[in-house]
Amino acid sequence: MPKPRLQLILCSDDIGPEARRRRSGRSFRPSVINGGKRAIAVPAGDPWQAWLELFDLGVLVSQTNYLAFVAASLATLESQGWAERSETRRHVHRH
Repeated sequence: MPKPRLQLILCSDDIGPEARRRRSGRSFRPSVINGGKRAIAVPAGDPWQAWLELFDLGVLVSQTNYLAFVAASLATLESQGWAERSETRRHVHRH
């Protein structure tokens, strides 16, 4: 049964050529997978568009939280009977 080989993954282009070369006189020989080149080749999107989408998301979350707070406040006031009293007072003053 063959021995499992260690795989070395290079994720940066900063590694010098002396670190990449293999020593031929030793039994330790990892296979090298170059993983840094592919990540650099990915095209970057428009950074302003990403910031705008992030800002829009923040505004949407804030608005949703505000509306949930208002709905909870109204539900609390109605459960305590405060909303009905204010409507009754309006009808009394109109007559």
